[in-house]
Amino acid sequence: MAARASDLTVPLRREFTLNRTLRAPRALVFRAFIEPERMKLWWAPRGFHMLSCALDLREGGAWRMRIKSEETGAVQTEVGTYREIREPDCLVFTHAWVRSNGTLTSPTIVTVRFTERDGMTDVTFSQTDFVSPESCQSHEDGWASSLEQLIEYAPRL
Repeated sequence: MAARASDLTVPLRREFTLNRTLRAPRALVFRAFIEPERMKLWWAPRGFHMLSCALDLREGGAWRMRIKSEETGAVQTEVGTYREIREPDCLVFTHAWVRSNGTLTSPTIVTVRFTERDGMTDVTFSQTDFVSPESCQSHEDGWASSLEQLIEYAPRL
């Protein structure tokens, strides 16, 4: 007997991984993830720019950023907590958006690994624990855009 479409269970996509190679040493690429003056050059997706960035760079420390849409002028605030900081190898933090009423979206976990190879740096960027496939896809698209800007910025690190 053939399986019916209603019998098939499709798992919800709750995570993604992006891999990029940057033409810069690992130590400098890592710094681009933890120094506000470097982060403002690439962190937000194309069409957005960073308004402010506050980091308490220690395990358990909080971070907060505000980004603005160049098209609509809408301001979004993202927040999180650092879970692991192993310079220059790995960075793990939570990520959530602040809603207009001040509550937070469900937090996700971001893990960024940095591997040096022949003077370049391989970046593996993963984000997990999404509540919906749509949210997962939206974040993947946003981070892909941001990481492309980081690649463009890398030669000036």
